[in-house]
Amino acid sequence: MAADVDIAIRERRSIRKYTSSPVPEGLMRELLDEARWAPSWGNTQSTHVYVLAGSTLLHLKTRLRERLESEMPPDPDITMPAAWPDYLQSRITRLLETRVSFLASETARAGETPPPALPPLVQMAGLFGAPCLLVFAIDEDIPEGYGCFDAGLLVQTVALAAHARGLGTCIMTMAARYPSLVREVVPAVTHKKVVIGLTIGYPDTDAAVNRFPRDRVAVEEFVHFAG
Repeated sequence: MAADVDIAIRERRSIRKYTSSPVPEGLMRELLDEARWAPSWGNTQSTHVYVLAGSTLLHLKTRLRERLESEMPPDPDITMPAAWPDYLQSRITRLLETRVSFLASETARAGETPPPALPPLVQMAGLFGAPCLLVFAIDEDIPEGYGCFDAGLLVQTVALAAHARGLGTCIMTMAARYPSLVREVVPAVTHKKVVIGLTIGYPDTDAAVNRFPRDRVAVEEFVHFAG
C-alpha cells in the first residue's frame, strides 16, 4: 500500500489537455466518496463541492471567455497574490521556460506548425478541454484561513483519488477568478466563497503539454529541523 501511495504522489501531475471522453457520474461519485475521508479541522468537513459538466460547464466556459477577452478585472472571493517574492517567482519562471522550450522542441520534432497563439488567460477559458470541473467553496462566514486549508486538503485528496482511477486533474484559480459568474451558472453557490477549481477528465497522454519535465526543490530548501 505504501508503494502505491508513493507512486501516486510522484506520478500525479497537472493535466493541461484532456480527451473528449466524459467522466461517468458513477465514477465521479465513487472518487468523491473516497475523498470525503480527507482530514478537516475538528472534522468540520466544511468544504462544498459543485460538479459542473455538460451544458452547464459549456455555459461557464463561454461566459468566462467573454470576460477574459474583454479584460474584465478579476474579483475573487479569496485574495490572490499580486506578486511573489523573488525566490518563488524564479521557480514560476523556470517552470514556464521549461514548458515553452519542451513544447517548441516537440512541435519541431513532429514537423508541425504551432497553432496561432491566443492570450494565455483566454486559452485557459477552455479549461484545457476538460469534460468536468469541480468547484470548491466554503460558507461565507467561515474564516478564510481554516476554510482554505480544509479545502486544500480535500482538493489534493480528490486529485490523488482521480489519479488512482486513470483520471487527470489540474488545480485552477481561473475557476475562482469571477465567483459571480460561478453563482450565475450555479445558483447554489450563493452565500459561498469560491476557493478554487479542479478540472478532471481523461488525460491526452500523447500531448506534449502533459509530458514536459518537472522538478521540485530539494528537501533542504524547505524543511527545517529543530532540536
